[in-house]
Amino acid sequence: MHPILQGLILGFIIVLPGMSGGTVFVILGIYENVIKDLVKLNIKPYIPLMLGAIVGIFLGAMAFAVFFENHRDATAAFLLGCLLASIKPVLRNCPKVNSKRMIILAIGFIIGYYLVGEPISVVTANEEVSWVILFIGGAIASAVMIIPGLPGSSVLILFGIYDSLLFYIKELDIINLAIFGIGGVIGIFSLVKLLERLYSKHRGLISYSFAGLILGSSRALLPYRMDIIILILFVLGFAVVWRWSGKE
Repeated sequence: MHPILQGLILGFIIVLPGMSGGTVFVILGIYENVIKDLVKLNIKPYIPLMLGAIVGIFLGAMAFAVFFENHRDATAAFLLGCLLASIKPVLRNCPKVNSKRMIILAIGFIIGYYLVGEPISVVTANEEVSWVILFIGGAIASAVMIIPGLPGSSVLILFGIYDSLLFYIKELDIINLAIFGIGGVIGIFSLVKLLERLYSKHRGLISYSFAGLILGSSRALLPYRMDIIILILFVLGFAVVWRWSGKE
């Protein structure tokens, strides 16, 4: 498969909450090479993939921004299903549940629940996000995204900037996107190896806490109303991520 096409697939997928970029790399058979080359700052072979990913992210984000603006509850229900289904790959091959891990999960849930605040709604031009939050959110989300099973978009929901980024992409807000992008590049090159080592050594701790964060942060995508269409879209989003994550 051509690297540009691989990038398009990667970019479109990672826009969905619950979808892990690292999982895509594993499925494409390039994960180990990507990690090794990132550590060595060898990015030349991945320029076509990165260009494809940028196009994929813009196409995916613009589509969801339009849907979110015109069909908030339907889009939120679909994304909520995606987010909750991501708990499957997060806890894959982890130690079995015990009291200690349940406490860790509960702490993660509480932090996630109070961190996201109220359910996200349609963003307007008057709602600005701090550049510091954009930078830090980009750095952490990008680094987390590289680890298989950990969804980077979930970090954006935790920081309360997922909907804002959809709006910035739709409106082509170059300044805010550049701040986020700079944070993302720095995060990938400076944090990914550290996160990979921590994840390898403390997989259970990180996975259960992350699962709790996902559960708690899911309140951000709660629909304001419920009907059969909303329920169907929730199930569809859940099924997409559940099936995709099983491919790993």
